[in-house]
Amino acid sequence: MSLANHLIIVCGHAIWLGGPRKGYDEAEWLIESYKAGETPTFIEHIKAGVEALGKDERAILMFSGGPTRKETRISEARSYANLAAANSYFGLLPTVEWPADVEAHPLSPIPLHPRVMLEEQALDSYYNILFSILQFWRATGCRTWPERITIVSHAFKRTRIVDGHCAAIGFALDRVRFIGINPPNLPPELSGGDQGKQGGVVSQEKANAMQDVQLVVGQWEEDPHGISQALAGKRVKRNVWGVNQMLLLSDEERRKSGLKTRFIGTDMEALSDDTDRPWS
Repeated sequence: MSLANHLIIVCGHAIWLGGPRKGYDEAEWLIESYKAGETPTFIEHIKAGVEALGKDERAILMFSGGPTRKETRISEARSYANLAAANSYFGLLPTVEWPADVEAHPLSPIPLHPRVMLEEQALDSYYNILFSILQFWRATGCRTWPERITIVSHAFKRTRIVDGHCAAIGFALDRVRFIGINPPNLPPELSGGDQGKQGGVVSQEKANAMQDVQLVVGQWEEDPHGISQALAGKRVKRNVWGVNQMLLLSDEERRKSGLKTRFIGTDMEALSDDTDRPWS
């Protein structure tokens, strides 16, 4: 991993529990009711990340997202990685010959590809990016920061993630590529108005959820690091398993990273404003 310089981040939106249909049956997923019909989009996100990995030998694919459902300890990230492995990486990666005695993780029945990593702390899109950058650094022996990143998520989140989160984190936008794949049946204001390609009627439940998405855009503009009660409170609600939300896991990591942070209360750590970032 020491030669890796490209971080590919696939942002998690749901949890695949496993099953014989390898994700192509929505009953195998844990999703909010307003996300009904969206699981094929999540598979397309996974596939897009794998495809990008297959095109760059110096890339690491990071599936990002914590364990957000009380029904299972499986994280969004691990479930996406499990689905990719179950589908043999869609034929987009060379086959890996594992030793006969290799042991899989208890929550990953198939050993993961050596360039597929997990970021299992993130509870929102800002931390999908920041925690993934930190995990890349750890994966390279705490020696290397990504020179460029590719992000896979919903197309309607591009402005929030790239112009908002990446700018706030201090990652140069000319080194960011965004692959946006929208779910079906979005309101016209989020789908670009091309409702014909959306293939259905927008449900009231989804319309309400999308109104919240637009509200959140304004909240992130006012609070780019997500430390206010409005945004941090949402992470608390999602953190049903009490996952550590510190950026760095020890004082030794803080020293090695060169990253300037500040503590907010006893359970949150944020980037310090107006300081150079080691990846800039």
